[in-house]
Amino acid sequence: MSYKRLIQECPPRQVEDGKPVFGTFRGHPERLDIRWLKRPYLNLPVPKWISNLRIKSRLSFYFSIGEYIGCIEFIDAKIFGFVEITFWNMSTKQRFSYHSVMGPRRRFVPHRLTFAATACYRKKRYIRISWDRFHDRLSVIFNLHGDSVRPQVNAAFKAQFNTEQSAEMTMVLPAPTLRRCSARYYTSLPLHGAITLTGKNQDPKTMPDADGSCFFDMNRTYMKFITHGELLTGIGTVDGKNISFRVEAGSLDAFDQDTYNGNALFYDGKETALPPVVITHTYGIMNKWNIQDTENMIDLIFTPVSDNVSIINPLIVRAEYHTIFGVFNGVLVDDEGNKIVIDSLPGISKKYVIRL
Repeated sequence: MSYKRLIQECPPRQVEDGKPVFGTFRGHPERLDIRWLKRPYLNLPVPKWISNLRIKSRLSFYFSIGEYIGCIEFIDAKIFGFVEITFWNMSTKQRFSYHSVMGPRRRFVPHRLTFAATACYRKKRYIRISWDRFHDRLSVIFNLHGDSVRPQVNAAFKAQFNTEQSAEMTMVLPAPTLRRCSARYYTSLPLHGAITLTGKNQDPKTMPDADGSCFFDMNRTYMKFITHGELLTGIGTVDGKNISFRVEAGSLDAFDQDTYNGNALFYDGKETALPPVVITHTYGIMNKWNIQDTENMIDLIFTPVSDNVSIINPLIVRAEYHTIFGVFNGVLVDDEGNKIVIDSLPGISKKYVIRL
């Protein structure tokens, strides 16, 4: 193994004097904010507040607990917000999906990483994710009304930032040129909580309080007019230790991917910066995905089980997302050279196209 990406101490800001502070960093800043870059699009004298409108933000919470795995995703497109919850029963492979479009609001995805919250307050779709580092708490609550097909769902999860199995990382990457940037924050945490499903004219089915794992991800990016990509997130336990990883490839990848990429592994409370990968699925997205690098640190196969398709088309933005539940098999290697054998680890992949 020869790949090593420098992990530095986290700077207080991601943009200094109108220029991005590129790198991979330990820990977290107080705020994740990439506004006010100097001329991110060519060399045109466009007011900075107009360039700021091209920043799109996403907040994701992946969870694997008991017999359920899923993802909550908030998307902030400035003029509207979108939230979706998709989760599966890993035993029965049954899928549950709920979403809501939210009207104009000052900000759907907060800047602060120390103390903040984001929420959808609709009566039939109450979803709230909040975090408070001063009290060492991340909290997730959702109450979703059902219909003739989908059950009513009530869930409450909590996690702590400061545990032996917790780890985090911040990155500021070119997107794809050095004029523009993408900032993301990852953290992998142990999780505790419960889910209750109540079908129409049925008794509630409550999963007892259980322990699990979660992966929390915040991303802000200066977007192109057409953006596409694929990302995969594995989450669970290996040999009784929490593991989460993220690998991705897309049209916003930096030209120097060895130095700047968004791939990371969190295992047993330790973080590893992973090399760039090639993701292929020769026979379609519902057949096996191959994920490999050139440094012999990543050799994975993702086998899809169930796909959820979302098409968002309000006003000037159109986005198509495939959210796919499946399992990983293969090998990962951490930065100390330790091999981690992955055997039927649950995970979620996403394939997306966004047009502005």
